[in-house]
Parts: sequence; structure tokens; C-alpha cells
Amino acid sequence: MSWKSVEMQVALPRTMDAGKLQEQSLKQNQHFQEALAQTQLIQENIKRKRVQDSDEVMLQKDSQNQKNEEKYLQKKQTSEAVENINHPFLGNNFDSRS
Repeated sequence: MSWKSVEMQVALPRTMDAGKLQEQSLKQNQHFQEALAQTQLIQENIKRKRVQDSDEVMLQKDSQNQKNEEKYLQKKQTSEAVENINHPFLGNNFDSRS
């Protein structure tokens, strides 16, 4: 048996082991990248929902403020209408001194 054949017997299993290790490390990196991409998508969806939720809350607050202003204006108009009614004897002088 020559030295080359002995060296090849030792070298071939080691290259196969190295190939397996390299393949495993590549797969591990791929899994890591996929997991990272998934978490980023989830975080983006959460951020989008937060923006939509805050927009909805702002719209609700605006509508509530608008309703409150309308109620205030209605109360003000009714109070002005009550003040503008001419009462038959309040505010009039019936006792005239001559």
C-alpha cells in the first residue's frame, strides 16, 4: 500500500465531515434569517395596528368633541331664546308716576 492511498483513506472521511458541518452551518444561518424576517414582519404589523388604533382613537375623540360643541351650542341657543322671550309683566313698568 502506498502512502497516497493511506492519506486518501484519512482525507476522504474528513472532507465529508467538513462538508456536513458546512451544510449545517448554512442551514442554521438560513433558519436564523427566516426567524429574523418573521419577527420583523410581526413587529411591522404591530406598529401598523398601533397607528390605526391611535387614528381611530383620535377620530373618536374628534367626534366626541364635535358632539360636545353641538350640545353646547344648542344649550346656548335655547338659553338665548328663553332670554329673548318678552314676558308679559317682567321687566315692564306698570306703575307710572306722573
